[in-house]
Amino acid sequence: MTPTSEVTLPETELSQASRRFPSVVLAERIVFALLLLLFVIRALIPAWSRLGPDFTNYYLVARLYRGGYPVERVYEWTWFQRQKDHAGIDRPLVGFAPLTLTSSLLVLPVSSMSPLQANRVWIVFSLGVLLLSTGLLKRVTDLPWRSIGVITFLAVAPLHSNVLLGQVHVVMLLLLAMAAWLYFTDRHFLSGFVIATAAALKVYPALFLLFFLLKRQWRAVVGLLCGMAGAILASVWLFGIDACRIYLREILPWGLRGEIVDPYAIGWDSLNSFLRRLFIFEPELNPAPVAHLPHLYAFLHPIALAVIVVSFLWAITLKTLGRSRQKLEWASFCFLLLLLSSEPLPYHFVVLILVAALVVDYLNDEGQLKWARSIVILYALACIPYDRFYRVNPRGWFSLLAFPRLYSMLLIAGVLLSILVSNERELLRNRLRSRSFAYAAIACVALSAAGIALNIRHLRGQFDNYRTRVATNVGSAIAIDPIVTADSVLYGALAPTFTSAHDAYVVHQVRNNSMISCGGAGDWFHPAATMDGHTTLVEVAARHHSRIVQFEPSGCVQNNPPPTAEVSDGQQPVLSMDGRSLAYIREIRGRGSLFVSAVHPQDESNAERQLAGPQYDVREAAFSPEGEIMFSSWQDHNYHLYAAVPRSDVAAEVVDVKCSARYPAFSPDGVWLAFSCDRGGVWQLVTMNRRTWEQRQLTASDCNSITPAWTPDSKSLIYATDCGRALGITALSKLTVAR
Repeated sequence: MTPTSEVTLPETELSQASRRFPSVVLAERIVFALLLLLFVIRALIPAWSRLGPDFTNYYLVARLYRGGYPVERVYEWTWFQRQKDHAGIDRPLVGFAPLTLTSSLLVLPVSSMSPLQANRVWIVFSLGVLLLSTGLLKRVTDLPWRSIGVITFLAVAPLHSNVLLGQVHVVMLLLLAMAAWLYFTDRHFLSGFVIATAAALKVYPALFLLFFLLKRQWRAVVGLLCGMAGAILASVWLFGIDACRIYLREILPWGLRGEIVDPYAIGWDSLNSFLRRLFIFEPELNPAPVAHLPHLYAFLHPIALAVIVVSFLWAITLKTLGRSRQKLEWASFCFLLLLLSSEPLPYHFVVLILVAALVVDYLNDEGQLKWARSIVILYALACIPYDRFYRVNPRGWFSLLAFPRLYSMLLIAGVLLSILVSNERELLRNRLRSRSFAYAAIACVALSAAGIALNIRHLRGQFDNYRTRVATNVGSAIAIDPIVTADSVLYGALAPTFTSAHDAYVVHQVRNNSMISCGGAGDWFHPAATMDGHTTLVEVAARHHSRIVQFEPSGCVQNNPPPTAEVSDGQQPVLSMDGRSLAYIREIRGRGSLFVSAVHPQDESNAERQLAGPQYDVREAAFSPEGEIMFSSWQDHNYHLYAAVPRSDVAAEVVDVKCSARYPAFSPDGVWLAFSCDRGGVWQLVTMNRRTWEQRQLTASDCNSITPAWTPDSKSLIYATDCGRALGITALSKLTVAR
């Protein structure tokens, strides 16, 4: 077959049966019509009139990129939420981790439109992509249009959620279907190149490199590698080396481990979340597992993945020839990638449309109609919208009832493996005695051992902070930016949960084991207070800008509105220890300038003064007891700490800090400086004695410890940590600093 030839397939037994039994044709047409009507009523019409929450994430990143903002910050939860508020986008919550920056380019052409208008254009585009995908399925299979239509719209939960949320996975379906068509027509280089394009949007197709290597399709390997190299160069050119480096070092590892958003959530359909839900305790996100046995998770998870991966790869690489077999192998590998995903949601399973079509077509060609019906039934079960049947927060063994989609996927995996290894010309027992099976067994043991070692290393020390949590609020998502007064702790929080329709950032005050929440009229960020608690400030982010207001936590019980703004355009307030001076940040296209003013200026001499311009790109600031201001600055691919005196025009870098450092905090006695250091892509707490300049690292787990605040006695730190949780999904803990 030449590279430009078409795939010509014989008439299948199913087609012959359709002519013999017109009722089969009629039934398929009725089912297709009903599924299409359900899609229009339950997905298309509702999506047209509201802004998709996931589309908002892509749209906002594209809009920030078009506006010249520093896109390396889009993975910071609170900064990204603030930009959403300033843009006036009517969604309660946004977040971009762990998505790739290149995925936002898909909506860049519509980012100049209003959000709802852009969302509608995206819906029309998605429908066009879906139509093209079905056309490709027709080219690579011998299925009639009605069968392709039924298979496509049987993906009820994947397709509906993709449209309702504004996701991009229909594009993944198109790219993988196009790569399959190119592969089946011997255009292997182009097939690999298209796979690389898909991997630039969503990382998992990059694993097709393993498929091509095992099948010894060297042109496809070269095409994929060339495409990946081009995607990396394009990303660096478009987004800058800093954004790409941050993604690779600080975001991608967490995504691969399935530690994004909430790794214990029952909505994820993965082995990772299933085993975490059963065997890892987390006070707020998973308070009632079967038992807290993290080492059991560390063993079971890599062993299960290794068995699944090696079984599929061994079955795929069996020496069975034929075009029809190629379709089965391609479908099986696509399915394997979905099954391996660490945190898949229903819309990820749009790619199952390709898998189901190819497998059913193969089984029809082989005359195995019963197996084809079984695959269709299991595929339909995997695509049911199960979310309505979940308990809100199942406890203990009841969590087993919360993963029906995962069970359906495992059943499909068993059927696919049976189909892959079935061959009348060679007995299965002979295959089990073959050299290839011995190699597969060795690979399984090696992968399991490596995975167990990595898991144990990663989990070491992750749960030590549980014993010293400052506040435990079941279902709480984010707690950050603590400030300690003489009798309370204030901090920013995302409440109540990620799944609520009313998510918003608020301020919590913990005093005498009781909690008060303050919020409203926008997102509340970064509280500030004097040591005696008499003055309390907060940033309220709303349309176009943030303002700094003074509030009384006790008044929040009566839901009093925020008082008049202290600063009409400012964010991240910081009060001096004597309560007289206020420092804050004002952004120009996302790059911060540092200002200082008196809390209650009486004359012009106490008016605001700029200490550092946008060239410093100021991120955080802190006052020393002597009135000096220290701030973190993003420059030259790293974070630096600078010191400045409010009435001086010169800011001096703190050269003794020998790391990329953020989040400075002075102890009330003036002896200690605390900050966070970048250690291999994670942030660790460090203290420095201001008299001896001795530095000491306080944390060492494979997770982030940030935003420290000193207690009044200068002996302990309260800080935000995502240990045992997920990237940036922090809780507050307390750490005693040894003298």
